[in-house]
Amino acid sequence: MTTLQVNAQVSDFKCGLQNQLKKLYAEDPQMELDYRHLVNQYKETRLVNGVTRQVYVIPIVFHILHEYGSENISDAQIYDQMEILNEDYSRTNADTSQVVAAFDTLIGNAMIEFRLATIDPYGNCTNGIEHIYTHQSNAGDDFSKLNQWNRANYLNIWAVNSIGEAGVAGYAYYPTATTGGSFFRDGIIILNDYVGSIGSSDPYSSRALTHEIGHYLGLSHTWGSTNDPTIACGDDDVDDTPLTKGHNSCTAFDLADSTCVPGIIENTQNFMEYSYCSHMFTEDQVDFMHNVLAQETGGRSNLYKIETLEATGTTDEDVLAPPTCIPVADFSADKRMTCVGDVVNFTDASWRAGVTSYEWSFPGGTPSTSTAANPAVVYNQDGYYSVTLTVTNAAGSDTKTFTNMMYISAAWPEFVGPYSETFEGASAGWWHTQNPEENWARFMLIPGVGKGQTKGFKLNNYKDVSAADAYTNDWFYYDRLGNSKDYLISPSFDLSNTSNVSVSFDYAYGTKATALADITEEVKVYTSRDCGETWQIRSSATLSAEELITVGYVGSTDFTPTEEVHWKTQTFTYTTTAQDTKLRFRFEFIASDKSSNFYFDNFNISGTLGIEENGESIGVSIAPNPVAAGSEVAVEINGTSEDMELQVVDVNGALISITKVPASNGTQTVMIPMNVAKGCYFLNAIKGNVKSTNRVIVF
Repeated sequence: MTTLQVNAQVSDFKCGLQNQLKKLYAEDPQMELDYRHLVNQYKETRLVNGVTRQVYVIPIVFHILHEYGSENISDAQIYDQMEILNEDYSRTNADTSQVVAAFDTLIGNAMIEFRLATIDPYGNCTNGIEHIYTHQSNAGDDFSKLNQWNRANYLNIWAVNSIGEAGVAGYAYYPTATTGGSFFRDGIIILNDYVGSIGSSDPYSSRALTHEIGHYLGLSHTWGSTNDPTIACGDDDVDDTPLTKGHNSCTAFDLADSTCVPGIIENTQNFMEYSYCSHMFTEDQVDFMHNVLAQETGGRSNLYKIETLEATGTTDEDVLAPPTCIPVADFSADKRMTCVGDVVNFTDASWRAGVTSYEWSFPGGTPSTSTAANPAVVYNQDGYYSVTLTVTNAAGSDTKTFTNMMYISAAWPEFVGPYSETFEGASAGWWHTQNPEENWARFMLIPGVGKGQTKGFKLNNYKDVSAADAYTNDWFYYDRLGNSKDYLISPSFDLSNTSNVSVSFDYAYGTKATALADITEEVKVYTSRDCGETWQIRSSATLSAEELITVGYVGSTDFTPTEEVHWKTQTFTYTTTAQDTKLRFRFEFIASDKSSNFYFDNFNISGTLGIEENGESIGVSIAPNPVAAGSEVAVEINGTSEDMELQVVDVNGALISITKVPASNGTQTVMIPMNVAKGCYFLNAIKGNVKSTNRVIVF
């Protein structure tokens, strides 16, 4: 009873089959008729031929879709899941002893064995598990089924971080729903925390894949395919599973439930239930799955042929002597931007085989090399840095390099506010772009695309895929664009002496969508005080889907704004503190499947620069900042009633130069030569007992 009580407290398992089928059947009603035909074939085969008793070996491949988080589950978690599947489909799972008396003589042995492939579709060595870095891990729909291996030879399973339909743990289609052009939908999508019983999962979630493979082999829920559990009594067209409404828990009442047919206990402990005490298939469910495996529909009858087992490396001989593959090098870092002197932790994410040795290369880092699996590195000089990892085992080695993976910020800010950026000059080069997946769409600084046909940043979401071959990555481009993220990051600013700050930027955007529900993209704005290591969202600056659109519908064109009315300006306030000495802004574009190009121009930080003392303040602006060594910096001074002094000092306080500024009612511009080495300097504006200090960066 203790186990049953714990099970009843677990969140409801929800399978997404019904809603997915509704969509498909609406598009192609013949698919529903095909499934009814499959059911009738089972009944005819069972009555005429009886039950075929052979062990069906089915090759499996797991595609782990991830973004280097906990969803990038370990091989050990997959191996654990394989043990559970093979126990459940061979009636060797220990919890069959808990099956209630009404069904303990009806427990079926499916005689199906699942084996991880050791040969991929191209004849290469594999361990049957591949790890794919992709934003599709957070989409979890039919178009997230990346790199599908030939479904006639492999059962494809995709483990993801989230599934589009809220509350769904996984889903699979009946084989009749994946015929013709729907072949790419075949296989199973499942949340990573419903895979196996260890790692990100737990024992109570570990039977979800057993359930979904049941659908893959044609079984419906015990209450049928067209309604959710606990609503109405239904039938699954399997003779020895009684009519039932289905169950979301496993209490004593659920185990003795006979609501649908008084006196006939319902099979609450069936694998095709939602009860969280799933322990069995019935004999007739086994017959049903065997009949499906005998059909050509969905390639099921090809899965267990000896030719298939040889081609996928899943024969008995392959199991006894599995090959050792060359590992695939991969890794991540706990940050991509940070300050000089901060620690960066790197994590090995290599896959396909075990690794016996590591060779890391960190040019410019300390240490510059490492043989640890997960090293820590410090960078003591600002700039971009690449990272290389070579992994080796007895079969060979593989190398991966992330070019310019790290950006390390200097100990001083790159600009001092107020600030205005039109992207026409050299200062535009201080802006950073991040395209995490290194895919097609990315921010690029391009002439003629800004406001007034000046320079500006373009995020090129548009791609001409009109000539793409069917079912290729390009063919699916606009089905897989949604939820991809790209980043535009500003230089660092010292705003600690700037008050009344207002930030603005111009943007232009059109959409391919014709329905409001399809417009889901947005632009989020963040700030960072720690060199981009952590970010805080600025909700008042975020552009919602409706706010984002400046042009309206642009269709499938490479949209470029050509008129003033195509642009809008977003403005928000920012309250500065003494900690805003190296403040960065980050603009995150989150795409939808209907996204078109996004444009960004004219970034401005307005405010008053100065420190107020004794009721007085000094307002100055400095440009350019940063400034090239050997050139001049222009200091603009508001009207002053008394003489002033401008001092340039280095970081050690040594005086570099003094410039006298006479009193004046009007604005004055004073040119100060910066004949110094590159680095950080301070310009002190002194008027009586009032002093304003501003950083000047020389490069």
